[in-house]
Amino acid sequence: MISSDYILELCNVFYTGQVEPSTCMQRVMGSIKTGVILKDVSLTVQSGEVLAILGSKGSGKKALLDVISRRVQGPIRGQILVNNQPMSLSIFQQRCGYVTHKCDLIPGLSVQETLYYTPTKVSGYMKKSKVKQVMADLALSQMSNRCTENLTKSEYRRLMIGVQLIKDPIILLLDEPTWDLDPLNTYLVISILSNAAKKYGTAVILTMEKPRSDVFPFLERVLYLCLGDVVYMGGTRQMLEYFTAIGFPCPQLENPLMYYLCLSTVDRRSRERFVESNHQIAALVEKFKIEGGAYHKGSISTHTLDHSNLMGHNNKVPLLQGRPSAFYVGWILYV
Repeated sequence: MISSDYILELCNVFYTGQVEPSTCMQRVMGSIKTGVILKDVSLTVQSGEVLAILGSKGSGKKALLDVISRRVQGPIRGQILVNNQPMSLSIFQQRCGYVTHKCDLIPGLSVQETLYYTPTKVSGYMKKSKVKQVMADLALSQMSNRCTENLTKSEYRRLMIGVQLIKDPIILLLDEPTWDLDPLNTYLVISILSNAAKKYGTAVILTMEKPRSDVFPFLERVLYLCLGDVVYMGGTRQMLEYFTAIGFPCPQLENPLMYYLCLSTVDRRSRERFVESNHQIAALVEKFKIEGGAYHKGSISTHTLDHSNLMGHNNKVPLLQGRPSAFYVGWILYV
């Protein structure tokens, strides 16, 4: 039995699966190209928290959501636990929700009807009250009688979220919930998810490819992935402390979410940049394996050892088109 206060934990998860689209012939012949997509991923998120999984295309963000939801077919090593119980497909389907990037709602139904006809454990007056509450929480009350075909992108996306929230999930996964939304609606969706997480005690896990600075206050935790490796996992505010401690403070007026995403991204503009950024990320991954445990658990205190100051560097870290050089990273990480 899962209590009302719970923790989702991934412990040293590896996942091997399909690494590129396959042709019909490859599927028939059984020659689909596979590889390791997630490498030693560990994370923790508690009820009422929002965790953002950040990374560029191909980093493994969606694969991680599919692993948590038990949708993947390939072999998985490691543990996925909810309050120390293994996360099974049955538990996920009964107690959790997943808002995919592309989801078609039933045409012809209004917003209110879409929510009301979503199967839940309650019915009658309680169901109607729940529908009204979810519409209010998602800023959909004013368009309750509007057909789903006539909704804006933001309204449609919020209704997709509502279809899952009406089921009272203990964990809600969202694949790029702000994709193709303007800044105002991006802020609206993330703030709504943050409020819903706290109001309903739901653990919200979402992916973002281009996080804006104004959503920073709504994210309790963040996970940076690069090609399946963990560059950082832990508290969002502790992230600033961690990267400062290893010599990479975020410059003033920079968006820290994008700054460290850039730091964690492979540069493919030339062979030299590709090699250099790969070395850089490998060093960051190893550094977090050695020193990131306390940040992962959220137990770091406010005292910080600022290596950049001790070594005589100023707060402006020299970047190669937004990234520190591999030589500088290697020197900082291994001295």
